[in-house]
Amino acid sequence: MALSSFGKLPGAHIHQRCLYWFLLLCSLFFYPAQATDTRPTLDISTLSETLLRAPAEFRKDTVETSFSAVQTRDFKPLTDRDINQGITEQAYWLRVTLSNTGDAPVTWVLNHETSYIDHMQVYFRDAHSERFQSLALSDRVPFHDRPLNYRKLAFQHTTDANSHTELYVKLYFDNADSVSLNFHLREASVFIQQAQAEHLFYGGYYGVMLSLMTIAMVIALLLRNTTALMYAALLLATTTKWLLLNGYGFQYVWPNSVFFQNEGFHIVFLLFAVCGLQFSKSFLKLDFYFPRVHTLFSALQAVCLLGIVMRFAGWYVPILHLSYTMLAVLALVIPAASWAVWRRGAHHARWYTYAWLIYSCTLWLALGSASFTWFNWGMQPLMILQLGSLLEVGLLMVAMSEGLMGLENDRRQALAMANQDPLTGLGNRRLLQVEFENFKERYQRGKKPVFLIMIDLDHFKAVNDQYGHDAGDVVLKKVAKLLRSHSRDKDVCIRYGGEEFALLLEADNQEEALAVSERIRREFASTPTPYEGQLIEHTLSSGITPVLSQGQSFNVKEMMRRADAALYQGKATGRNRTVIYEEEHVD
Repeated sequence: MALSSFGKLPGAHIHQRCLYWFLLLCSLFFYPAQATDTRPTLDISTLSETLLRAPAEFRKDTVETSFSAVQTRDFKPLTDRDINQGITEQAYWLRVTLSNTGDAPVTWVLNHETSYIDHMQVYFRDAHSERFQSLALSDRVPFHDRPLNYRKLAFQHTTDANSHTELYVKLYFDNADSVSLNFHLREASVFIQQAQAEHLFYGGYYGVMLSLMTIAMVIALLLRNTTALMYAALLLATTTKWLLLNGYGFQYVWPNSVFFQNEGFHIVFLLFAVCGLQFSKSFLKLDFYFPRVHTLFSALQAVCLLGIVMRFAGWYVPILHLSYTMLAVLALVIPAASWAVWRRGAHHARWYTYAWLIYSCTLWLALGSASFTWFNWGMQPLMILQLGSLLEVGLLMVAMSEGLMGLENDRRQALAMANQDPLTGLGNRRLLQVEFENFKERYQRGKKPVFLIMIDLDHFKAVNDQYGHDAGDVVLKKVAKLLRSHSRDKDVCIRYGGEEFALLLEADNQEEALAVSERIRREFASTPTPYEGQLIEHTLSSGITPVLSQGQSFNVKEMMRRADAALYQGKATGRNRTVIYEEEHVD
């Protein structure tokens, strides 16, 4: 029978339909399976560096799920939207096939973007291998147990030329934490260059922090300034926090302290909050400006310290949320308090406000990125936060400097007021003692003689009785003005008490000192003081004595005795005259 007549046989169309449906069922059965086994690959023949994205895939699963079980389950393409997973206890799997289509082998390094991942298990199989190999990387072992001397968990492998490597990575924490799915894939030499660049950047950061800490400690010790000590404590807490977050603490400072590397984060976060609040209380003087805010800050500190105790007692998840909450609260209350103090007139608080505003904005950004899945930035906000913290501590040092300058100005003003006569603005007898010591030092260098002129107003009680004490005050101010106008900047004008004044001056000889005294006496006598339409006539008497000269050097008590003796002689011989002290008291 000819094949051409097959379709014409009775029932032939029935056989054709059966064959059609059979082939269709086979295609539906086999083709999906074939599509599932053939996954897209990432070409690494020209690899420099990249973040893992689709064709890389991921899935979320329980920590207990085995590798063999995961191989049979569905994965989703890894996109930017999937990077931030928030705070979770789940495990995350990534898979990708790395294809090397080049003619030379490619050595590559895969590392997670953060340094605080607890576990990173890698399963890999090259084209010539039948079974997967595995490597467990963990933060829960001493640092020197890592295969790569790098601050983050990292896996290095070589894919042969014209070959490929299948890769599965399991990522999880022992306790709930913030999860990012950002993985860096770099060619080995690029990885080394990147690590060296990181050393330079972070070395500069820690160098600045150490320098500021040293300056703060020196200020605290030399000036016995507790605020500077609180600033140093804040710098120490900040530095420790970043040593943990950057991974350099585990790499260089505490490589064998597995507990602190894994359990110290929230403890240090809370300590940072305690130091920030204490520094703010001291620097802003909240007990003076806002006592209730001061009490609130103390209560927040108590909560932080309680959280630290609870963390050591084994509490984890509540303290994790508490530490994040306290950092968020810190970013609100400190800028608000510093701004309020600034508004009260404390000008040094402006730099403090700027510093905490910058830090607070970057802190909120980092906390939002770590806690929620709304953002797709990975942990990049941590870098922004670290730069913000560097700017913050710099501005805090500016605020500290301005605050210390303000304290110094206040000290000088208080000292000036303590050494100043409030009515005339001249120095008082306390200043005379201080300035006499300065004159002695200058005399030792230049040997220029020093003289003391004592002045007393004649019949001053009569002026007060006739014109009133307000008129007497006007006359005293006039004497002060005369003394200043007839003396040089390095001379010292003193209101010694009542109507008695003193002028301590350098002069080449006794005649020059006498000339100064006489000019003051004559001008005072020749220019009556106007007061309420009246002219007040007045005179004064002066006594002069050498204080420091060739062969002579007296203390304050002796020079005052000698000048008073000369002045008394002038009073006794008719007033309105100047007398030079002589042993025989001869005019």
